[in-house]
This record gives sequence, structure tokens and C-alpha cells, in this order.
Amino acid sequence: MPRPAAIACQILNKAGEAALRRFYGGRGGYERARWFRPNLSGVAPGFVFPLLALVLIILLGGCSAVRPGPSMNGLAERGAGYGFESVNFSGPKFTLAGLLKGQAGKSDDLVVYIEGDGRGVVRGRVTSDPTPTRAMGFELASSDPAPAVLYLARVGQFQPSQTGQKYQAYWSNKRLSEESVQAADRAVSEAKARLGAKRVHLIGYSGGGGLEILLAERRNDVATLATEAGLLDTTWWVREKNFQPLEGSLNPADQAPVLAALPQIHFYGSEDAIIPPAMSAHFRTLAPFTNFRRVEVGTNHWKGWPDMWPGLLRNYLMPLREASVRRPDQV
Repeated sequence: MPRPAAIACQILNKAGEAALRRFYGGRGGYERARWFRPNLSGVAPGFVFPLLALVLIILLGGCSAVRPGPSMNGLAERGAGYGFESVNFSGPKFTLAGLLKGQAGKSDDLVVYIEGDGRGVVRGRVTSDPTPTRAMGFELASSDPAPAVLYLARVGQFQPSQTGQKYQAYWSNKRLSEESVQAADRAVSEAKARLGAKRVHLIGYSGGGGLEILLAERRNDVATLATEAGLLDTTWWVREKNFQPLEGSLNPADQAPVLAALPQIHFYGSEDAIIPPAMSAHFRTLAPFTNFRRVEVGTNHWKGWPDMWPGLLRNYLMPLREASVRRPDQV
């Protein structure tokens, strides 16, 4: 849908939601409302308002169908300018989209950036397409100078054939399910084999941070781990935010003891209301970590991460990678 239409839909959504909230405020609440039936004198509510409600539902339904994120073709065009090419990783349950940079045999180290949850859940509602409006994981990956880099999207992202009700659980309650971890694990292994790499450096944004921890636990080739505003403990998170439990998802925090010796850095936004700064501090208490660092970044969950990333890479991650290469168990 053209951009003006999408903007119009956003305005209609907000205006309609505000009107409904005002109307139902004294009648059990908007969240419990199921039908818009005001009784105005002089108007036949049995016909006029059900009809208006139907029109409103159709319009809002059309707005919710607007694709929220860029297409993979558009992202691939941007990626080509940084040396990336589009790849798909097919498995028995999911096909994951990605962008891969590098030539076979040129580097022993593969850096993997895992995308966040995208637009899987918006204002408490599960969407039909989790493709992010802004592919934060790619924006970070594009500034990484490493010769071998993989940007890996999550289940349903940039995959029009894997959207809708059939897959919705995999970007809501089952966003960190065993099936999702297996799909990402296969993708990393395939990319590593294509480029002939020996070691893997995992980097995850938001929910992608939780996924990378689950990946690191089951792989023996992970040299370093880094998260940006990472979802490190789902049980702690839903309790702190008063969310529903993520039934069907694995909890990254359960793997903390296994990863105690893995060199890792966790960047957190000092103003982040989505993943509170206390998340990584809490995670640190779960195991006797030997090479664990928390780095505060003066931002929220979204703002400015790509602009600050080159400096964070230079000051923190590049030294960590270089030190990990010298470890005997990673050579």
C-alpha cells in the first residue's frame, strides 16, 4: 500500500481506538468490549451502528494487513552496497531469510547478527507479519568490518509464505521455541560451512539476544557472545512487565551456568523501557561468570544504536574477538 494510505491507516487506527476507549470507559472497559452499540435517541441502533461498526472493522482490518516492514529485495539492495548477498536457509519447518558477506576460505571467524522480534506483537496484539519496520540487526551488521558476517532474520520475517495465523505463535509465545532455535542453528552451521569458518561470534538484538544464548549453549564453536538490549531471562521479564508467560519458549537464563566461561558483553540502554537495564544485571547473578561485562549506552530500546555501533565495535567487541582467537580451546 502506498505510504500516504499507510499513514492514513495509522491515523484511523489511533482515532478509532481512542474513540472506543472513551465510549467504553464506563461500561466494563475497552479491552473487554466486543461490539460498538451506543444507543442515541432518534437513531435506529439496530441498523445504523452495526453497519458503521462493520465498516470500521473492514477499514481497520485493511490497515492491519499493511506490510509493516521492508521487503527482502529492498534489504538485499541495501546489503549489496556493503558486500552482502541474499540467502535463504530452508529446514523441515521454517525457511529463514538472511544476508551473507564473505568469501570461502578468507576468514576463520564468522560474525552472526540475529534480528530482534520485529513487529511480532504490537500494542499487545499478535500481528500477521513480524517483519521489522527497521531491521536493526542488519543496520548493526552493515557497519561491522569483519570479512565474514551473517545477518539472520527470525521466523516469519521477510518470508511472505510464512506469515498469518498458522505461524503467529512463533513470533509471540513460541518466539524462543525449540523449533526456532533449531532453525537458527541450522542456518548458522550452513553459513559457516559455506565460508569455511571455524569460529562463530554471536550478536543478538533484543529478542535475538535470547535466541543467541540458546544457540551458544548447544554449539561448541562459539568464541564470543554479545547482546544489545537482549532478552536474557523470559521468566524475569514477564514478571517485571506483568506480561503473560511465554508458554512454548525456552528461557535463555536456564543456560547461564553452561556459558559461565564464555567471553561475553551485554550492552543495555540506560533509558530502555522495553528491556530494563536491570535485566543484564540480574542475568549476571545467575552463574559464576569469568569474562562478563555490562556496558551502559545512553539510549532507549531503538534510538541511535546504529550510529553508536561502530564505536562500540571498536572499543569493546573487536578487542574481545581478538582475545578469544588466542584462547587455546578456540583455535
